[in-house]
Amino acid sequence: MRRLAWPIVFFAFAGSFTLVASAAAPQPVARIVAGAKPCGIASSAGGVWVAAYGTGQLVRIDPRRNRVARRIRVARGICHLALRSGSVWVASDKTDLLYRVNLRRGHVAARIPVGAWPADLEFAFGSLWVTAYELAKVVRIDPRTSRITRVYQVGGNPAGLGEADSALWVALGRNGRSLGRLDPATGELTKTDIGRTGPGFLATAFGSLWTTTADGYAVRIDPATRRVVASLPVPATPAELAAAPDGTVWVAEKERNTITRIDPATNRILDVTPAGRGAFALAVAHGDVWVTSFAGVDVWRFRPR
Repeated sequence: MRRLAWPIVFFAFAGSFTLVASAAAPQPVARIVAGAKPCGIASSAGGVWVAAYGTGQLVRIDPRRNRVARRIRVARGICHLALRSGSVWVASDKTDLLYRVNLRRGHVAARIPVGAWPADLEFAFGSLWVTAYELAKVVRIDPRTSRITRVYQVGGNPAGLGEADSALWVALGRNGRSLGRLDPATGELTKTDIGRTGPGFLATAFGSLWTTTADGYAVRIDPATRRVVASLPVPATPAELAAAPDGTVWVAEKERNTITRIDPATNRILDVTPAGRGAFALAVAHGDVWVTSFAGVDVWRFRPR
């Protein structure tokens, strides 16, 4: 296991990097083995749930003991998940299905074909929304019936989803440079150029939309004005973002195995902290931030300082 070092901040000056130690950076307080390639993560009152891509299992972590308390076999390739009303909804890019898992009974209650590469899930406007990355579509599902109610053709490669300014926002990834604002009532889509290539994950935090891009940035957008507020370098392959209990925005970076913290008050990077192998997805639960290690087997629990 790699030895932890002091977190560092990278400041770029004329193409070089200056390293600054940060004793105030968050520290890992636990590492929980969840199974091969822990991918998506979400929290509920009953614990922290992780989709293990490599084993095809949903894993519940007991946050009091930092131990796995339950495993439910679902399907190979499961990753992105969402929780609502006693169910975990989780998508697989190996089967192109969305699975509804009944937590009381511990079994798959519904299988919904959503199209090639379901890239993200989001509960919004009384529905569950799923992106079909390879089909340029967003699928809307009624969570009461587990049935598709509408399919929206959005173009490009829709990846992350987020709710803001009375609309559903879609990151149009791969070679795209835009976020799409989808009106849930009319289906009208308007695009906003963010000035960076390959927006992927989306998050809402501190009154803004945030996305990470394939060319190595975390971008902040004002959903009301549809303008870019800040664009901060997160070199290599930034993944998910989340608003943390310490009032900062955290960004996972899976190629260099790090967490980057951003101060939303100043739009500046505070520090870059070592994390698990392939740091990928984030969840905030029980006052801490949980990070999956997609290239490994564990989930890291960080305590903001």
